Amino acid sequence: WGTGFQRMAEGCAVNGNPKPEFKEMTGAFVVKFIRRPASEGISGGINEGNNRTLEFIRKNPGKRVIEIAAATNIPSKTIERWIKKLKEQGKITFKGARKTGGYFVC
Repeated sequence: WGTGFQRMAEGCAVNGNPKPEFKEMTGAFVVKFIRRPASEGISGGINEGNNRTLEFIRKNPGKRVIEIAAATNIPSKTIERWIKKLKEQGKITFKGARKTGGYFVC
């Protein structure tokens, strides 16, 4: 016979999801897939991005958003979003003129 049940269970395990639930209901066979909580991946990515940006600024003080984006190969809008969070947390500050200044770790 087939290997579909095994492949479904293995696929869930690889993605970090719980095993699927298999049920027979009134002449039909139902498979229920349960997702892992979405908040793990989202906050993890944001925190990782903030940490990477903070570490870059620590090693390269005085850089602007465009320079950080070019050096890290991350879109400038994403860098701006992470920098906004870091500024709100009081971890970095912008020093200098608007056109020539850059970000520094507090």
